[in-house]
Amino acid sequence: MQLVGQAIRHETFGKGIITDWDERMLTVCFPSGDKKFLYPDAFARHLTLKNSAMQNKIQRLLNAQAAKKEAELQAVQQAQEKRRLLHTMKISPNSQAVLDIPAEQEKEVFSTWSVSTGHYLSGYSKGEPRIPNRLKPNSLCLLTRREDGAPEQERRIIGAFMVEEDFWGIDCCDGVVNAHPAYRIALRQENTLAFWPYIAEDPAKQRWGHTKLKYFSNRTAEKILFDIREFCHTKKEKDAVEQFYQYFCGLNRLTPRKEQEEEPCS
Repeated sequence: MQLVGQAIRHETFGKGIITDWDERMLTVCFPSGDKKFLYPDAFARHLTLKNSAMQNKIQRLLNAQAAKKEAELQAVQQAQEKRRLLHTMKISPNSQAVLDIPAEQEKEVFSTWSVSTGHYLSGYSKGEPRIPNRLKPNSLCLLTRREDGAPEQERRIIGAFMVEEDFWGIDCCDGVVNAHPAYRIALRQENTLAFWPYIAEDPAKQRWGHTKLKYFSNRTAEKILFDIREFCHTKKEKDAVEQFYQYFCGLNRLTPRKEQEEEPCS
């Protein structure tokens, strides 16, 4: 579109001719002298081209810009509302999940970063996906494994991830929980942690059962994440786990501890 030389009208300065245009700025010659205007912004209120076809083309451009700005504004508002919900939602004291990951599924879990909650084993919903109704955006999923033939007491923590920011377990009808794109950890084989000492000291109480998923406390999850930090080797690993830890504590309204800091008394 060539605007230079086109006749134009301004609501105050009257008729004029466009003498220069550099994509963002128009220069118009009026009887009273040259005036500069932002392009295409000035056409929204002040300027009108004599050429109606060009005027319509500019109007379509203005409409597209307005729609883009509105979409950007809505995105900002939605992000602000999401942050508000994350920091005002009710926090249940036992809203963290620990899952049993069979050895044959481990590679797939760390590839897709998603887990299944299993199925109901009895009752009206027997055979249907288990709905993780306690999980909310503040929840993490702790991944554990027990080697074939090993006693339950030897179950190890092999990784963890936060659920996605818009995940609400009550609405998860397919029983699939996806990991947050940023907050996820896969532990090296030599860095896996014993699971049961965090849950029950009495070996008689260290029983898993037939379920795929169990719930545990937010405080215990904080302890585990805090301890995982000590097994990081590289700066990249340390930074990733630290960000995970800070994010978890923030959403669960727990005061994060510094390295070597003692666990607070309950």
